[in-house]
Amino acid sequence: MDPEEEFAEIKALISALKLREQELREGFLRPNCRLKSNQHAVTVRHQKRKVFQKDMLPDVVLNHPTYWREITSPIVTIKSMGPATADRWC
Repeated sequence: MDPEEEFAEIKALISALKLREQELREGFLRPNCRLKSNQHAVTVRHQKRKVFQKDMLPDVVLNHPTYWREITSPIVTIKSMGPATADRWC
C-alpha cells in the first residue's frame, strides 16, 4: 500500500473513532446510564477550572505587537485524487 493511501485510511479511521467516542461519551453523560460492565467502569466527574477571558482586555493591549509572536507549524493534509497515480514517496 502506498504511504499516501495508508495515511488517508488512518485519517478516516481516526475520524470514525473520534465520532464514536463522542457518541459514547454523550451517552455516559445521560442520567441513569450504565457505567459498568464486567471488565470496565466509566467514571464521570465534574472538574472546575479557571478560564482566562482575553476578550475582556482592552483593544490597546490585545492589538499591541509586544504581546504577540508568530510561529510556524507544519500541517499535513490529504485529499482524494480519484484513480491511483504513482508519484514519488519522500
